Amino acid sequence: MSIKPIVFTPTLFFKRAVCPHWIWHDIFSDPTDKGEMPELTLKLFEQGVLHEKEYIEELEYTQVEQVNLLQAFDNTLALMKIGEELIYQGVIQYEENGILYQGRPDLLKKVPGKSNFGNFYYQPIEIKSSKEIKQEQKYQLVFCGIILERLQGVFPKESAIINKDKETIPFLINREECEKTVNRIEEILRILKGDKPPLKLVSNCKNSPWFKKCVSEAEEKNDIALLYHLDCRSHRVLRNCGINTVSDVASMDIDSLPKIPFASKETLERVKIQAQSLEEKKLKWLADPRLPQSDLKIFFDIEGDPLLQSQYLFGFWISGDSDFKYAKIGNIRKYENEGKYFLYFLAEEPDDEETLWKQFLEWLDILPDEYIVFHYANYEKTWTAKLAEKYGGSEKFSHFHSKLFDLEDARKDSVIFPLYFYSIKDIAKSRFINFKWRHEKAGGAQSIFWYEKWLEEKDPEVLKDIINYNEDDVRATEFFYLWLTKYSSPHDSEATPVFPQFMGSQVP
Repeated sequence: MSIKPIVFTPTLFFKRAVCPHWIWHDIFSDPTDKGEMPELTLKLFEQGVLHEKEYIEELEYTQVEQVNLLQAFDNTLALMKIGEELIYQGVIQYEENGILYQGRPDLLKKVPGKSNFGNFYYQPIEIKSSKEIKQEQKYQLVFCGIILERLQGVFPKESAIINKDKETIPFLINREECEKTVNRIEEILRILKGDKPPLKLVSNCKNSPWFKKCVSEAEEKNDIALLYHLDCRSHRVLRNCGINTVSDVASMDIDSLPKIPFASKETLERVKIQAQSLEEKKLKWLADPRLPQSDLKIFFDIEGDPLLQSQYLFGFWISGDSDFKYAKIGNIRKYENEGKYFLYFLAEEPDDEETLWKQFLEWLDILPDEYIVFHYANYEKTWTAKLAEKYGGSEKFSHFHSKLFDLEDARKDSVIFPLYFYSIKDIAKSRFINFKWRHEKAGGAQSIFWYEKWLEEKDPEVLKDIINYNEDDVRATEFFYLWLTKYSSPHDSEATPVFPQFMGSQVP
C-alpha cells in the first residue's frame, strides 16, 4: 500500500504569515476545536475571486477546467508543451522525498527563452485584490518558479502580480528572495511533518481560526508566550535558562541571565513586572500618569482600509464645548445631557478621501488655539501627516498635529495591566475599565470588513455599524483617559505600586 505524500501548496504561506500554529492544528488537532474564519479573511478570499474573474474577462487565455488535480496537471503540462500563450488556472507540481509540491498560479504566461519546451518558457502571475505585493505573495511566486524550473528546465526570474487596480506589479526574483522562500518552505515542512512550533501569541494570531486554542494551550502551561511584547525571538534562550512559565519570569534573577536577544535589561525588568501582574491578577503602577490639561479635549480615531490604502473615517469625541460652538462642520451627533458630541468626516467611497481631508481642514479653521487631541497608538499621528503630504496641510493643521497626545505612551510610562494584549479594546474591555462596545464583533478588522461590504452592497445599516464603531472607539479613548486620571494613585486597592524609575525608560 503506497503512502500518500504530504501536499505543500501556496496557501500554507498565507497561513504561516498569520500564525504557524494554524498549519499544525489543521493537521494534528481536533477539528471541533477550530473556530470560525474571521469575516474579513473570508471577505478577502471572496474579493480575490471576484477581482480575478473580472480581470480575466478582458484576456484571451486557455483555461484548465479539470477539478481532479492530477488531470488538471496533465492538461496544464500538455498546454505548456504546445506553447499556449496564456494558461489560466493551470496546475503545476512535482514530487520529491514524499512531498508533493503543488501550485495553481492564476496565470502562466509564455515568454521568449530556451527551455525543455523549445524557444519559450513560462512565468507565474498572480491576480490579487491588494494594492502592493506582499511578502507571502512573493513566497508564492518563488515557490511556483521552483516548480516550473523542474518542469521546463529554466527558472523564471521575472514574475508579477495584477493588483486591485488591474496594474501589473513586476517582481524580479533574486537570490535573496529565493533563499528566503527556501527557508520558509523548510520551516513549513517541519510543521507538516509534526514539529509543533513553540507557543507564540501576537496580535496577528487573532486572524487565525485556532486563536482561542492557542491561548488556551498557553494558559494551561502558563507559558511565557502570554507575556506581552516579550519578543518571541527571546523565548528560546530564556527556555534554555529554565525559564518556561510566567511564574518563572515573575521570580527570575535578571542579573544572573546571559545576554537575551531582542530584550534589553530594561525590557526584561518590565516583562518581569508584567509576569507578576499576570500572576497576581493585579495592576502594577509604575508612576502617576503625566497627562496634559485643557478645557477643550478632543478624542480622535481614524478608520482606514489597508487593502485600498485609503482612510475612510475621521471620528472625534468632543468634551469641553457644551455650547457646541465647534459643531458647525462635518456630521454631528449631539448628546445634550452630557454636553458632548461626536463629530465625524466620512469617505463613502475611497475616491472621497481628499474631500474628507479638506472638510477636516475646514473644521480645524474654527477651532480655538487651546485644546488637546488624545488618541491611542501612533496610527492617527502617522496618517494625518501622510495625508497632509498627499493633499496639502495648513497652519491650523500643523497646530493640530502639535497638540496630539498618545495615551499609549502615558499607559507605558504609568501602568501595567494583567492582560495578554494591549490594544485600546483589550484595555477598555478589561474588568478595570469595563467599557462596552455596541457591536459584539467590534474591532479594526471588522470595520474594514464592514467598509468593504458597504462598497459592494450600499446597505445603510452597514454604514451605521462603521460609524457607531468609530464613535465607541473615541468614547472608549475618553473612558481610558478618565480612568487614568481617576485611578492613577498607587494606593488604589486593585493596584500594586512598583518602582517609579521606569518613567521615560525603554519599554515594550
